[in-house]
Amino acid sequence: MAANGKPDVLIIGGGVMGCSTALRLQRAGMSTLVLERSVPGAEASSAAAGMLAPGAEAGHPVAEDHVDALLRLGSWSRDLHETQAAWIREEHGVDIGFRRTGAMVVAFAGEEAKLAEHAASLGASYPHELLAGDPAREREPSLSSEVVRALDLPAEAQLEPVLLLRALALAAERAGAVFRSGAYVHEILTGGDRVRGVRVGPEVLEAPHVVVAAGSWTSLVPGLELAAAGIHPVRGQILATETRPPVFRRLIFGAGGYVATRPDGRVLTGSTEERVGYRREVTLGGIRSIVDVATRLAPRLAQAPLRDQWSSFRPGTADGLPLVGAAGPENLWLASGHFRNGILLAPATAELVAHHVLGSAIPEDLPLALVDPRRFG
Repeated sequence: MAANGKPDVLIIGGGVMGCSTALRLQRAGMSTLVLERSVPGAEASSAAAGMLAPGAEAGHPVAEDHVDALLRLGSWSRDLHETQAAWIREEHGVDIGFRRTGAMVVAFAGEEAKLAEHAASLGASYPHELLAGDPAREREPSLSSEVVRALDLPAEAQLEPVLLLRALALAAERAGAVFRSGAYVHEILTGGDRVRGVRVGPEVLEAPHVVVAAGSWTSLVPGLELAAAGIHPVRGQILATETRPPVFRRLIFGAGGYVATRPDGRVLTGSTEERVGYRREVTLGGIRSIVDVATRLAPRLAQAPLRDQWSSFRPGTADGLPLVGAAGPENLWLASGHFRNGILLAPATAELVAHHVLGSAIPEDLPLALVDPRRFG
């Protein structure tokens, strides 16, 4: 804490964004207090599949003129993950499971043109290779015989989100960050045209900067005016199984979903995208749709045991892009709205927030306008 007992930065939310930002700011010499209404990582961060695949995600609908900028942001963040994973392992003895496994986006009959467009959108500088069905199965033998084309992306990676969250919280605390669980923020407080802190119950906590990293609950934080940029929850259901030997080496995307295989044979497959408010149920319809996707991609998964199932909420925005940057009153910052790419973009988001808080120059080649919360007016 600062000499006056107040933190330099209050962070609302103890998920991957809050923990990443706290660690980055602490390492820059800023004191942080992280306010989490539950426990760090209890929500979407620890429920994610941990895929670091900006090239694969480029096929998800966004405005065509945004693809290149998002690829640069995602690739930068994926590489930051690799550097961070090595640092965490060396400094704190924790392996978060970062691996460059690669990914493959597959197409069935009638989807070839869409896959070719996806490949073209990556540009020559992004590593990729278009394959016919049989060469794709030579690389991933468990792929369905109905796959007719595939896009191989060797630079993609994955990690273990639960291990990442634990490591980030540990590293941030060791760097001096303070975490308060069970802290429900009742109001963001302002004075004039700048933020001055928050109210937690009857207690007023003051700080020169406030960062809102509350995920799908961001729009519910009192005193934060998001207007058209409001963040809404998108429920995602995931199923877990296992196979011996592992069904795939790469991340596999296709048929409207994915299969993420760990080296020990654990398999995560999903995920639904449902606008159902804050209903957390795992549903029969959701299970059926995920099983249909998984077994279409890899028919042998039909014999795999169902080990677990869960759901959580991803923070969606009006245009599918994150909200990172100024949020109205001076020194009030947003780090939310990452939808499908929260784990992927966490280190890049922490870097951008740190640049804002520290007032340092931000690299000109980063797509700041695309993620600026003020783009909605």
